[in-house]
Order: sequence, then structure tokens, then C-alpha cells
Amino acid sequence: MKKSKDDIICTLTIVLSWMVRIIYVLTTTVGERQHDLGYATLLSDDKVNPGHLGYVEYIAKFHHLPDFDPFSIFSYYHPPVHHIIAGTVVDIAHRLGISEPYVYEFIQLPTCIYGCITVFIAYRILKLLCSDSRYICIPLALIAFHPGLIYMCGTVNNDMLAAMISFICIYNSLLWINRGYRTKELVYMALSIGMGLISKLNVAVLIFPMGMVMLSHFIKSIKEGRLISCIKQYLLFAVISLPIGLSWTVRNLIRFASKPGISSATPESNQYLGSYPLSEIIGLPVKSSISFPFHSENAVYCHNAWSILFKTSLFSEMFPEDITAPALMFCRLAFIIAVLLGFVCAILSLTLPIVRIKKGDKDTGLFLLAGYASVLITYVLFVIKYPYTCSCDFRYVPTALLYAAVSLIPLRASLSSEPAVQSEVQAS
Repeated sequence: MKKSKDDIICTLTIVLSWMVRIIYVLTTTVGERQHDLGYATLLSDDKVNPGHLGYVEYIAKFHHLPDFDPFSIFSYYHPPVHHIIAGTVVDIAHRLGISEPYVYEFIQLPTCIYGCITVFIAYRILKLLCSDSRYICIPLALIAFHPGLIYMCGTVNNDMLAAMISFICIYNSLLWINRGYRTKELVYMALSIGMGLISKLNVAVLIFPMGMVMLSHFIKSIKEGRLISCIKQYLLFAVISLPIGLSWTVRNLIRFASKPGISSATPESNQYLGSYPLSEIIGLPVKSSISFPFHSENAVYCHNAWSILFKTSLFSEMFPEDITAPALMFCRLAFIIAVLLGFVCAILSLTLPIVRIKKGDKDTGLFLLAGYASVLITYVLFVIKYPYTCSCDFRYVPTALLYAAVSLIPLRASLSSEPAVQSEVQAS
């Protein structure tokens, strides 16, 4: 089948985005623009070092998961999938003769791969919602070249893996809806959410939209006399997802009596937001951010969550004190555009799914609405529970960008698209 001009544009967008990510990773060391990096010593010693770098080094060095309470050393409480992958890559590179400290640069290899896969999955999601490629070129470009997702490709931590699996969860959920609620797609949903939960805790936000759609389908199954079939499907979902998703938590509970959670700073930290009024923390982005649209970890300079969200999405945590006037003007303009576009997309992401529901595409609309609302609500709750500037970072909510991209697809074009299977086929 001959590809249209717009299909070719989408393909070129994906390939170019991969090239940008590869170039970024090749020109970025593991010490640049990192979060909770920590440090490493030598693979030949017995030292246990903190941070994500230390966590990866531990697995590469000792070839097993931490045999101590993961909350006793900074960053080790994170679920281990990324660190196992990265540690294995480091170990292989070291065995092939790469010397230290250069061997740690190979940690960026899997994160770059995660980032490239994320762009492709985003394309598949957009294509699933709208088969006409001319309407998805711009939404795809938003994801493909968004600075926040590019920065995450060079990180040592598990943010990029969590984003990739989150996108896969969303894709599998939409497949399940659009292909007639078949068992095959439900199994993919179970596997993806299970793997997500042992990749990073914030993937759990997708439980809410997935649960809403599953509840809607359950009620529909009761009305249509297919209750037993639906229960069998959901039991299978639980049997697959729960053992995988809860394995890290259960392991820590049994071995160390450690309850799930995260480590955080203290109120004495310069990142602490708790001393400021809630209206200033989660109110509208402040005007002062426009004059210097870069993030400083110090809450004195900026303690508005939304301002920090947009700053870190565009410029990570860079703080260029010696920036030239033309460059600063460009960054100010980029920040203003990002805030305005974010505001428009937020409205569209909350209203268009409601229109979709009213037009008859109930479960897809419900999934998109519940998903975006869950991201916003859990983001605000997270900032309130852990009131620090680092909690406001874009890296915690990259799925919001996907919902924003979806909102840019004209609803008429999306509703007129024919999904692969619309019938209510039930697989035994």
C-alpha cells in the first residue's frame, strides 16, 4: 500500500526524533542534567554508594538486588527494573574492556532506547485514535521534539522507562476498548501495568483510568448477560498484574518490614514549599517566571508548582546565569508559548472527552478523561504531600504531554476514524 505524504511526514518525524535523542545522549555525560544522581566508586571495591548511579553500580558490582532495607540508602527504594537493565549493560560493557568511569556512560544506552520506543508508541496511539495521518503530524511532533522527553533520554534514573511503559499501558488500554474488549488485549494491559509498577511508583496513576473503563465494561456485561465471561477476564487480569506489580513491595515488606513510599527531604531544605500559602503553590503560574524562565531548586525564587512544571519541561533544571540577551528573550518566549499552549490543551483534554462520550464513544472518552484528570489530581496531591520544588518537576507527569497531544486531534476527524475492530467480540 502506497504511503500518503502525511504518512511519510510522520515517519520522518519519528526517525528525526530518534536522531535528536541519539545525538543528545552522545553529547551528554551521566553527570549532566541528572536527578538524584549520587555517585559511584569502583566496580572492584565493596562500597555501596547512594543515588541512582550507586544503585546501578550496586547491581553491576554484586549481581543481585540490594540485600538491605532499600530505604536505608538514598534512591534504593525505587523499583528495580531500570536499574537491573542498566546494571547489566554496565557489567557487559566493563567485561568488554570499557574502563571506569567511562563504563557508566553506557547507562544512557537503555534510556535512549526507551525514549525512541516512547515516540513510536505515541505514534501508534495517535494513529489508533485517528487513522488520517494529516491530523496527527502536529500532535506527533509535539511529543517527538518536546525538550522534556529528550532530556529524559539521557538520565541515569528510571523516569524514561516509566514514561515508556505508561505510554504502552495507554496504548494497550485503547486497543482493548477499540478491539472489542478481547482477552488478548486485556492480558497486554495486565502485563504493562504490572511492569509499570515495578519500574516506578508514579505509573500507578494509570490504574484509575484503566479501572474506570473496566468498571464501565463490567456494568455493560451485566446488562448484556455476559457477567461470567467478564469476571473470568478480570480474574485473569488480576492473576497476571498483581504478582508482577506488587512483587517489589511484598519483597520489602517480608524481608525488611518496609512499607511502600518514597524518601523525601526535610523542611530545612531550601526546596521546601510547605511554608508558603497553598494558593501560591498550586495557583496560576506566576508572572515573575517570565523574566527568568529557568528553575532554581531554591523555593525562594519560585514556589509555584505550575511554573516549575513548565520550566523543567523546557529547560530541565538548567540555571544559566551568563545567558545572552537574545537567548534569554527566546527562552522567555518559549516559556510563554508553553504556558498558553498548556492551558489550551488542558481545557481541550477535559472537554473533548466529554463531547466524545456524548457522541457515543463512551469508553474511549471515559478513559481519556479519567486519565488526564488523574494526572492533574495526583500531581497536585503529590506536591501537597511532598512540598518541595523537586516534586513539581515535569519528569513526574510526562503522560500529561500525551493527553495534550491527543487533544490537538480534531474531534471530528478522530470520531470518523474506524478502529481496527468495533464489534463486541468476546474471546474466551
